[in-house]
Parts: sequence; structure tokens; C-alpha cells
Amino acid sequence: MRQSYSLENLDNKYPVEHVGPVSVLPGKEDEADTTETDIVAVTESRKLLIGRFLLLGAIMVLVIYSFMLTQLVTVQYIYTYIRQSQFPNVSFITNESSGCQINTTSQIYRDQQTVQKMAAQINIYIELARGIPGMCGIFLYGSLSDRFGRKPVLLIAFTGNMLRCLLTTLATYLHWNLNSFIIFSFIDGCGGGWVLAMSIAMSIAADVTKPGKTRTFAIVMTEMSLGFGMIIGGFTSGFIIKAGGFTVAMVVSSCFSLLPIFLWFFVQETLSRSKSKEAPRKTLCQLLIEVYVFYFKDPVISGKRKIFLVCTLIYFLVIQSATGANAIETLYVLNSPFCWSSVQVGNYVAVRNGLPFVTGMLFFGPLQRCLNESAIAIIANLSNLAGFLLEALSYNTVMLYFVPALSFAKTMSVPVVKGIMSRLTPPDKQGTMFSGTAIVETFCSLYGGVVSSAIYGQTVDVFRGTAFLFLTGYLFIAVVLSIVLYGLIRGMDKARPVKESTG
Repeated sequence: MRQSYSLENLDNKYPVEHVGPVSVLPGKEDEADTTETDIVAVTESRKLLIGRFLLLGAIMVLVIYSFMLTQLVTVQYIYTYIRQSQFPNVSFITNESSGCQINTTSQIYRDQQTVQKMAAQINIYIELARGIPGMCGIFLYGSLSDRFGRKPVLLIAFTGNMLRCLLTTLATYLHWNLNSFIIFSFIDGCGGGWVLAMSIAMSIAADVTKPGKTRTFAIVMTEMSLGFGMIIGGFTSGFIIKAGGFTVAMVVSSCFSLLPIFLWFFVQETLSRSKSKEAPRKTLCQLLIEVYVFYFKDPVISGKRKIFLVCTLIYFLVIQSATGANAIETLYVLNSPFCWSSVQVGNYVAVRNGLPFVTGMLFFGPLQRCLNESAIAIIANLSNLAGFLLEALSYNTVMLYFVPALSFAKTMSVPVVKGIMSRLTPPDKQGTMFSGTAIVETFCSLYGGVVSSAIYGQTVDVFRGTAFLFLTGYLFIAVVLSIVLYGLIRGMDKARPVKESTG
């Protein structure tokens, strides 16, 4: 029989007011019959829940790390493979000297841009191969997690990521054709990838918390596992590649992709069996359209649909800019005038992704106590916009390293939006709601990466920062929508007391 530990269940059985030194509420002295044994049982259950939730966070760090390391190795391997096969006698990586080609009329510079365009084209196919099946699969997986539990769906995502890592290791060792990387990405997409894994982790966070700031904070902390995985992946990738080459780096990535599958057995199922049985059995077609029905027709969010629409659009634009940047950032710094080595690329990726996550984690709590959550989204999107604008205009290393500083608050936008949506969603619809955000995220990984790579490939020899300027356009719209969201939330908060008093 499947067990389930939930803060909701514990709070319903043993109210929070009964746990602690002061167990009697004013005027409720006759109801204070909770025994010391009960309090101990609640405390132990909470400790077990927290421990298992922290385990899930550690697993997600491993998943994101293996994905990030594979992503960085793949982009640099493809770039090196094309350069060596097309221009075997030309060296573009001259970061240690003053020989980096900034003369746009030189033949070496033109050859370098040719490699950039060819690598960007391969990246387009890789993004398509992962995004198309990923979007179709996640459309189904979220609803299945509400019916059959979080753990089985989580295992699907872990397995897809593991297979991609193992196959990529063989490809780099045996020097397979670059088209094989497209197939590996397709396999990962069929399993939902890290996007599905993060979506299920968010559903688990919603399972064990009540709506409100506590849930938003839990979602933020879960989102931080993404940041930690990216920091470690970026920082270590360059050193591993420099020390052992691409194959050794992929062996490391494969090992870390295997660990989540072993640790999966220790993850506690958070969807209670009673809740899963309450849901009526649905056909496959019904499961597929459940997400659509929830967002556009379900009466449970009646009166809140505008807020869901604005939140979804903000989420789309923010993720669109993030995935678009991830697709081209490595090529951008490998190109003139930077011409960075693998170590420099890894260090920058670590700082670029890591610093905003650290600052976001430090500032979110204080900001949440003194500002409306939608106001935090405005600050976050403005910060993100400023960072991309500077990145588009950068022409030296110092300017690039100011980009993470300007983007100090960018990571707070996504968890704030998810927290608002989760707070307005019933407990039995959390998986469906988060699968909707996962669909958006997967679509962005398809559309954002493809469009950014296409723009970058077509404009790199004209103005290399053009693609980043497009990303600032996305975020400008996100800022405007965040202001609209602020007004909608304030209007809903003002209207609630009136409805309650008239009811």
C-alpha cells in the first residue's frame, strides 16, 4: 500500500495551533486534548517529509547537472568537429594571446563565421528533435501523475536523460556522425527531459504545502535546484574537458545521470492513494485534453482566468528568453572578439547562471515580506532585460561579466508566477496545472532555441548581438504584463473581502 506524507494531511489531522509549547487557543481550552504522543508523531512525520523533500532537491541538482554538462559538451564538440573537418589547418581559439580575429575582412574571420553558422544549424535540429516529442509527451505526463502518482512519471524523465548521456558518450568516443546527436536529443525529448522532472518536482512541492507564501517559497527553493545544477555544470565542464577531453566529460555526465535512478527508490510518493482514487478513470484522449480544459474551460478557476492567462504569458516570455540564450550563448563566447577556451566558457556559464540564482535566493525572502509577489516579478523582469541588453552590446570580457550583476533578480520571476498560479489551483489539479507550465517550457525549448539559433546564424557576421536584442524584446513585453498582473492581483485582493461580507 502506497504511503503519503503531506503537510496538508498533517495539518488537517493535527492543526498547527496544537503543535508547540502553546497548544491551547484562547476560548478553545476544552478542545486541547492533543496528547504528547500525537505531537511527537507529527514532529517525526514532518522531519521525514522534509528529509525526503531535500532528497528530491539533491536528485534534481544531479539531473540538471548531467543535462547541463551534456549540453555544454555537445555544443563545443559540434563546434570543434565542424572546425576540424572543414578547416583542419585553421585555429580560431586564440584566447590566450592577442591573435583573436577581430578583423572582419580576414579569411580566418570569415571561416570562423562559417563554422558558427553551421554549428547553429545543427543546434536547430537538436532543439527540434528534443522539443517536438517533449511537448507532446509532457502534455500527457502531467495528467498521468495526478492519476498514478509522481514517482512513475519522474522515472520516465530520469531514464530519457540517462539514455541521452550514455549514447552521447559513445558518440564522442567513436566520433559518430553529428546527426546521431539529433537522435539522442529525440530520445531525451520522448522522456520529457529535465523539464518534465522539474514539473513533477513542482507538483510534489504543491502536494506537501498549503496555498500561499509557504507554497511559493517551496517552489522557489525547488527552482533553486535548477540553478545549483547549472552552476556546478558550468563551472566544472571546462576543467573536465581541458583535463580529459569531451569523452571523459561525457563519462562524468553519464555517471551523474545514473545516480537519480538509484536515489529514486528512496523518494516518497506525495500523492495520496485516496486522492488518486477519487479521480474518475479517463481515456487517453481525455487525459490529453485535460490540460486544455483546465486552462480554458474548467469552472474551478472561474473569475481567475485573466490572472492565469497573464501569468502564462509572462512565464512564456521569460522562459523563451532563457532557452533562447542557452542555445546561442556558448557559440557567442567562442566567437570573435572573445574566442574563449572551454574553461573560460564554463566559468562564464557558471557565473551567468549561478550569480542570479544566489542573489535571487538571498533577496526573495526579504522582498516577499515587504512587496506584493507581482511587484517582485516586475523587478525580476527589468533586471533580466538589462542583462540581455548589455550582453548584446558587449565587446570585451569585463562587459560580459557585468551581465550577471545586472541580472541579479531574473530568477525570481518564474517561481513567483508559478506560486501565484499554484495558490489559485485546487489540490487535485496541481499536476495538471504544472503540466501546463511544463508544456509552455518545452515549447519554449523548441521555439526559443530554434529561433535564437536561426537569428544568430543569419546575423552573426553582421551584428553578433542581434539575437540578444530579440530577447530583450520578449522581456519588455514581460515587464508590461507584470504591471498588468500587479493590477489584477490587487483588484482580486480588494474584491475578496467584499464578496465574503456579502456572502
